[in-house]
Amino acid sequence: MKRALGACALILATAAWFMAPASAAQLVLTGGQHPSSSASARCDDAVAATNPATATTTNAVRLSGIDVACAGLTISVQLYDSSTATTTGTAKVPVAGGSVVVAMASSYTPTATTVISVTIASWPIPMTWTYTAPPGNVNKCEVRNANGSVDTTRPCTLTGTPKYSYWGSPGSGLGNGGTNFSAPGIANDQYVAFTVTIVGAPSWWSWSNAGLTIINNSGTVTSSCSALPTFSGQLPPNIGPKPNVYVEFVENRTGSAGIICTVS
Repeated sequence: MKRALGACALILATAAWFMAPASAAQLVLTGGQHPSSSASARCDDAVAATNPATATTTNAVRLSGIDVACAGLTISVQLYDSSTATTTGTAKVPVAGGSVVVAMASSYTPTATTVISVTIASWPIPMTWTYTAPPGNVNKCEVRNANGSVDTTRPCTLTGTPKYSYWGSPGSGLGNGGTNFSAPGIANDQYVAFTVTIVGAPSWWSWSNAGLTIINNSGTVTSSCSALPTFSGQLPPNIGPKPNVYVEFVENRTGSAGIICTVS
């Protein structure tokens, strides 16, 4: 009887051994997956992204702060509308890393809430988006009372397309032009104050030492010459609801008589 019990115990022990879980040394563990990539590891921890300064649309995204370890790898950008990718673009990271401009497949309107994602060699890269506002291209006007306060109940807008002409040679160029305003309902004792940007300068023109020499309608320029091509001013009262501003300007104000912008 004891021999029979011993044999049964041996059989049960053997069966239990075969049914027991495998030891850790016997398990094959699969590590976390990473994107298919030509790089064995992520080459950067963060990049900065922004748009070229524009008042309209652009098809580019500027990336900066790229680690030199990413040199030569493909950097990809996706731009999203809500959660849907609307346009994409790729570029090669420069040899020294740093910055690169990625050309997108289609244009977009940049805003402070633009959403993009960035990958380098298929690895997702954390990024910070910063909206770059347009440069000094400012065109605005407002109706003011005789005491200088703004009348917010009376609208003022620029109408049509500002037109400017240029002639002469580099260093001694000349120009003129202007823009129109609409201020419906403006009272006879109110006036239009404005800030406008002179546009369309040829490639040889420099604003660094430019100056305004004439303004029409007995207007007044209130800004510095150093602010050109943007300038501010005001028109006199009682000239109707559709006034315009016309100016003449020189590329080199040194030695020019009658400069009407402030020289600082």
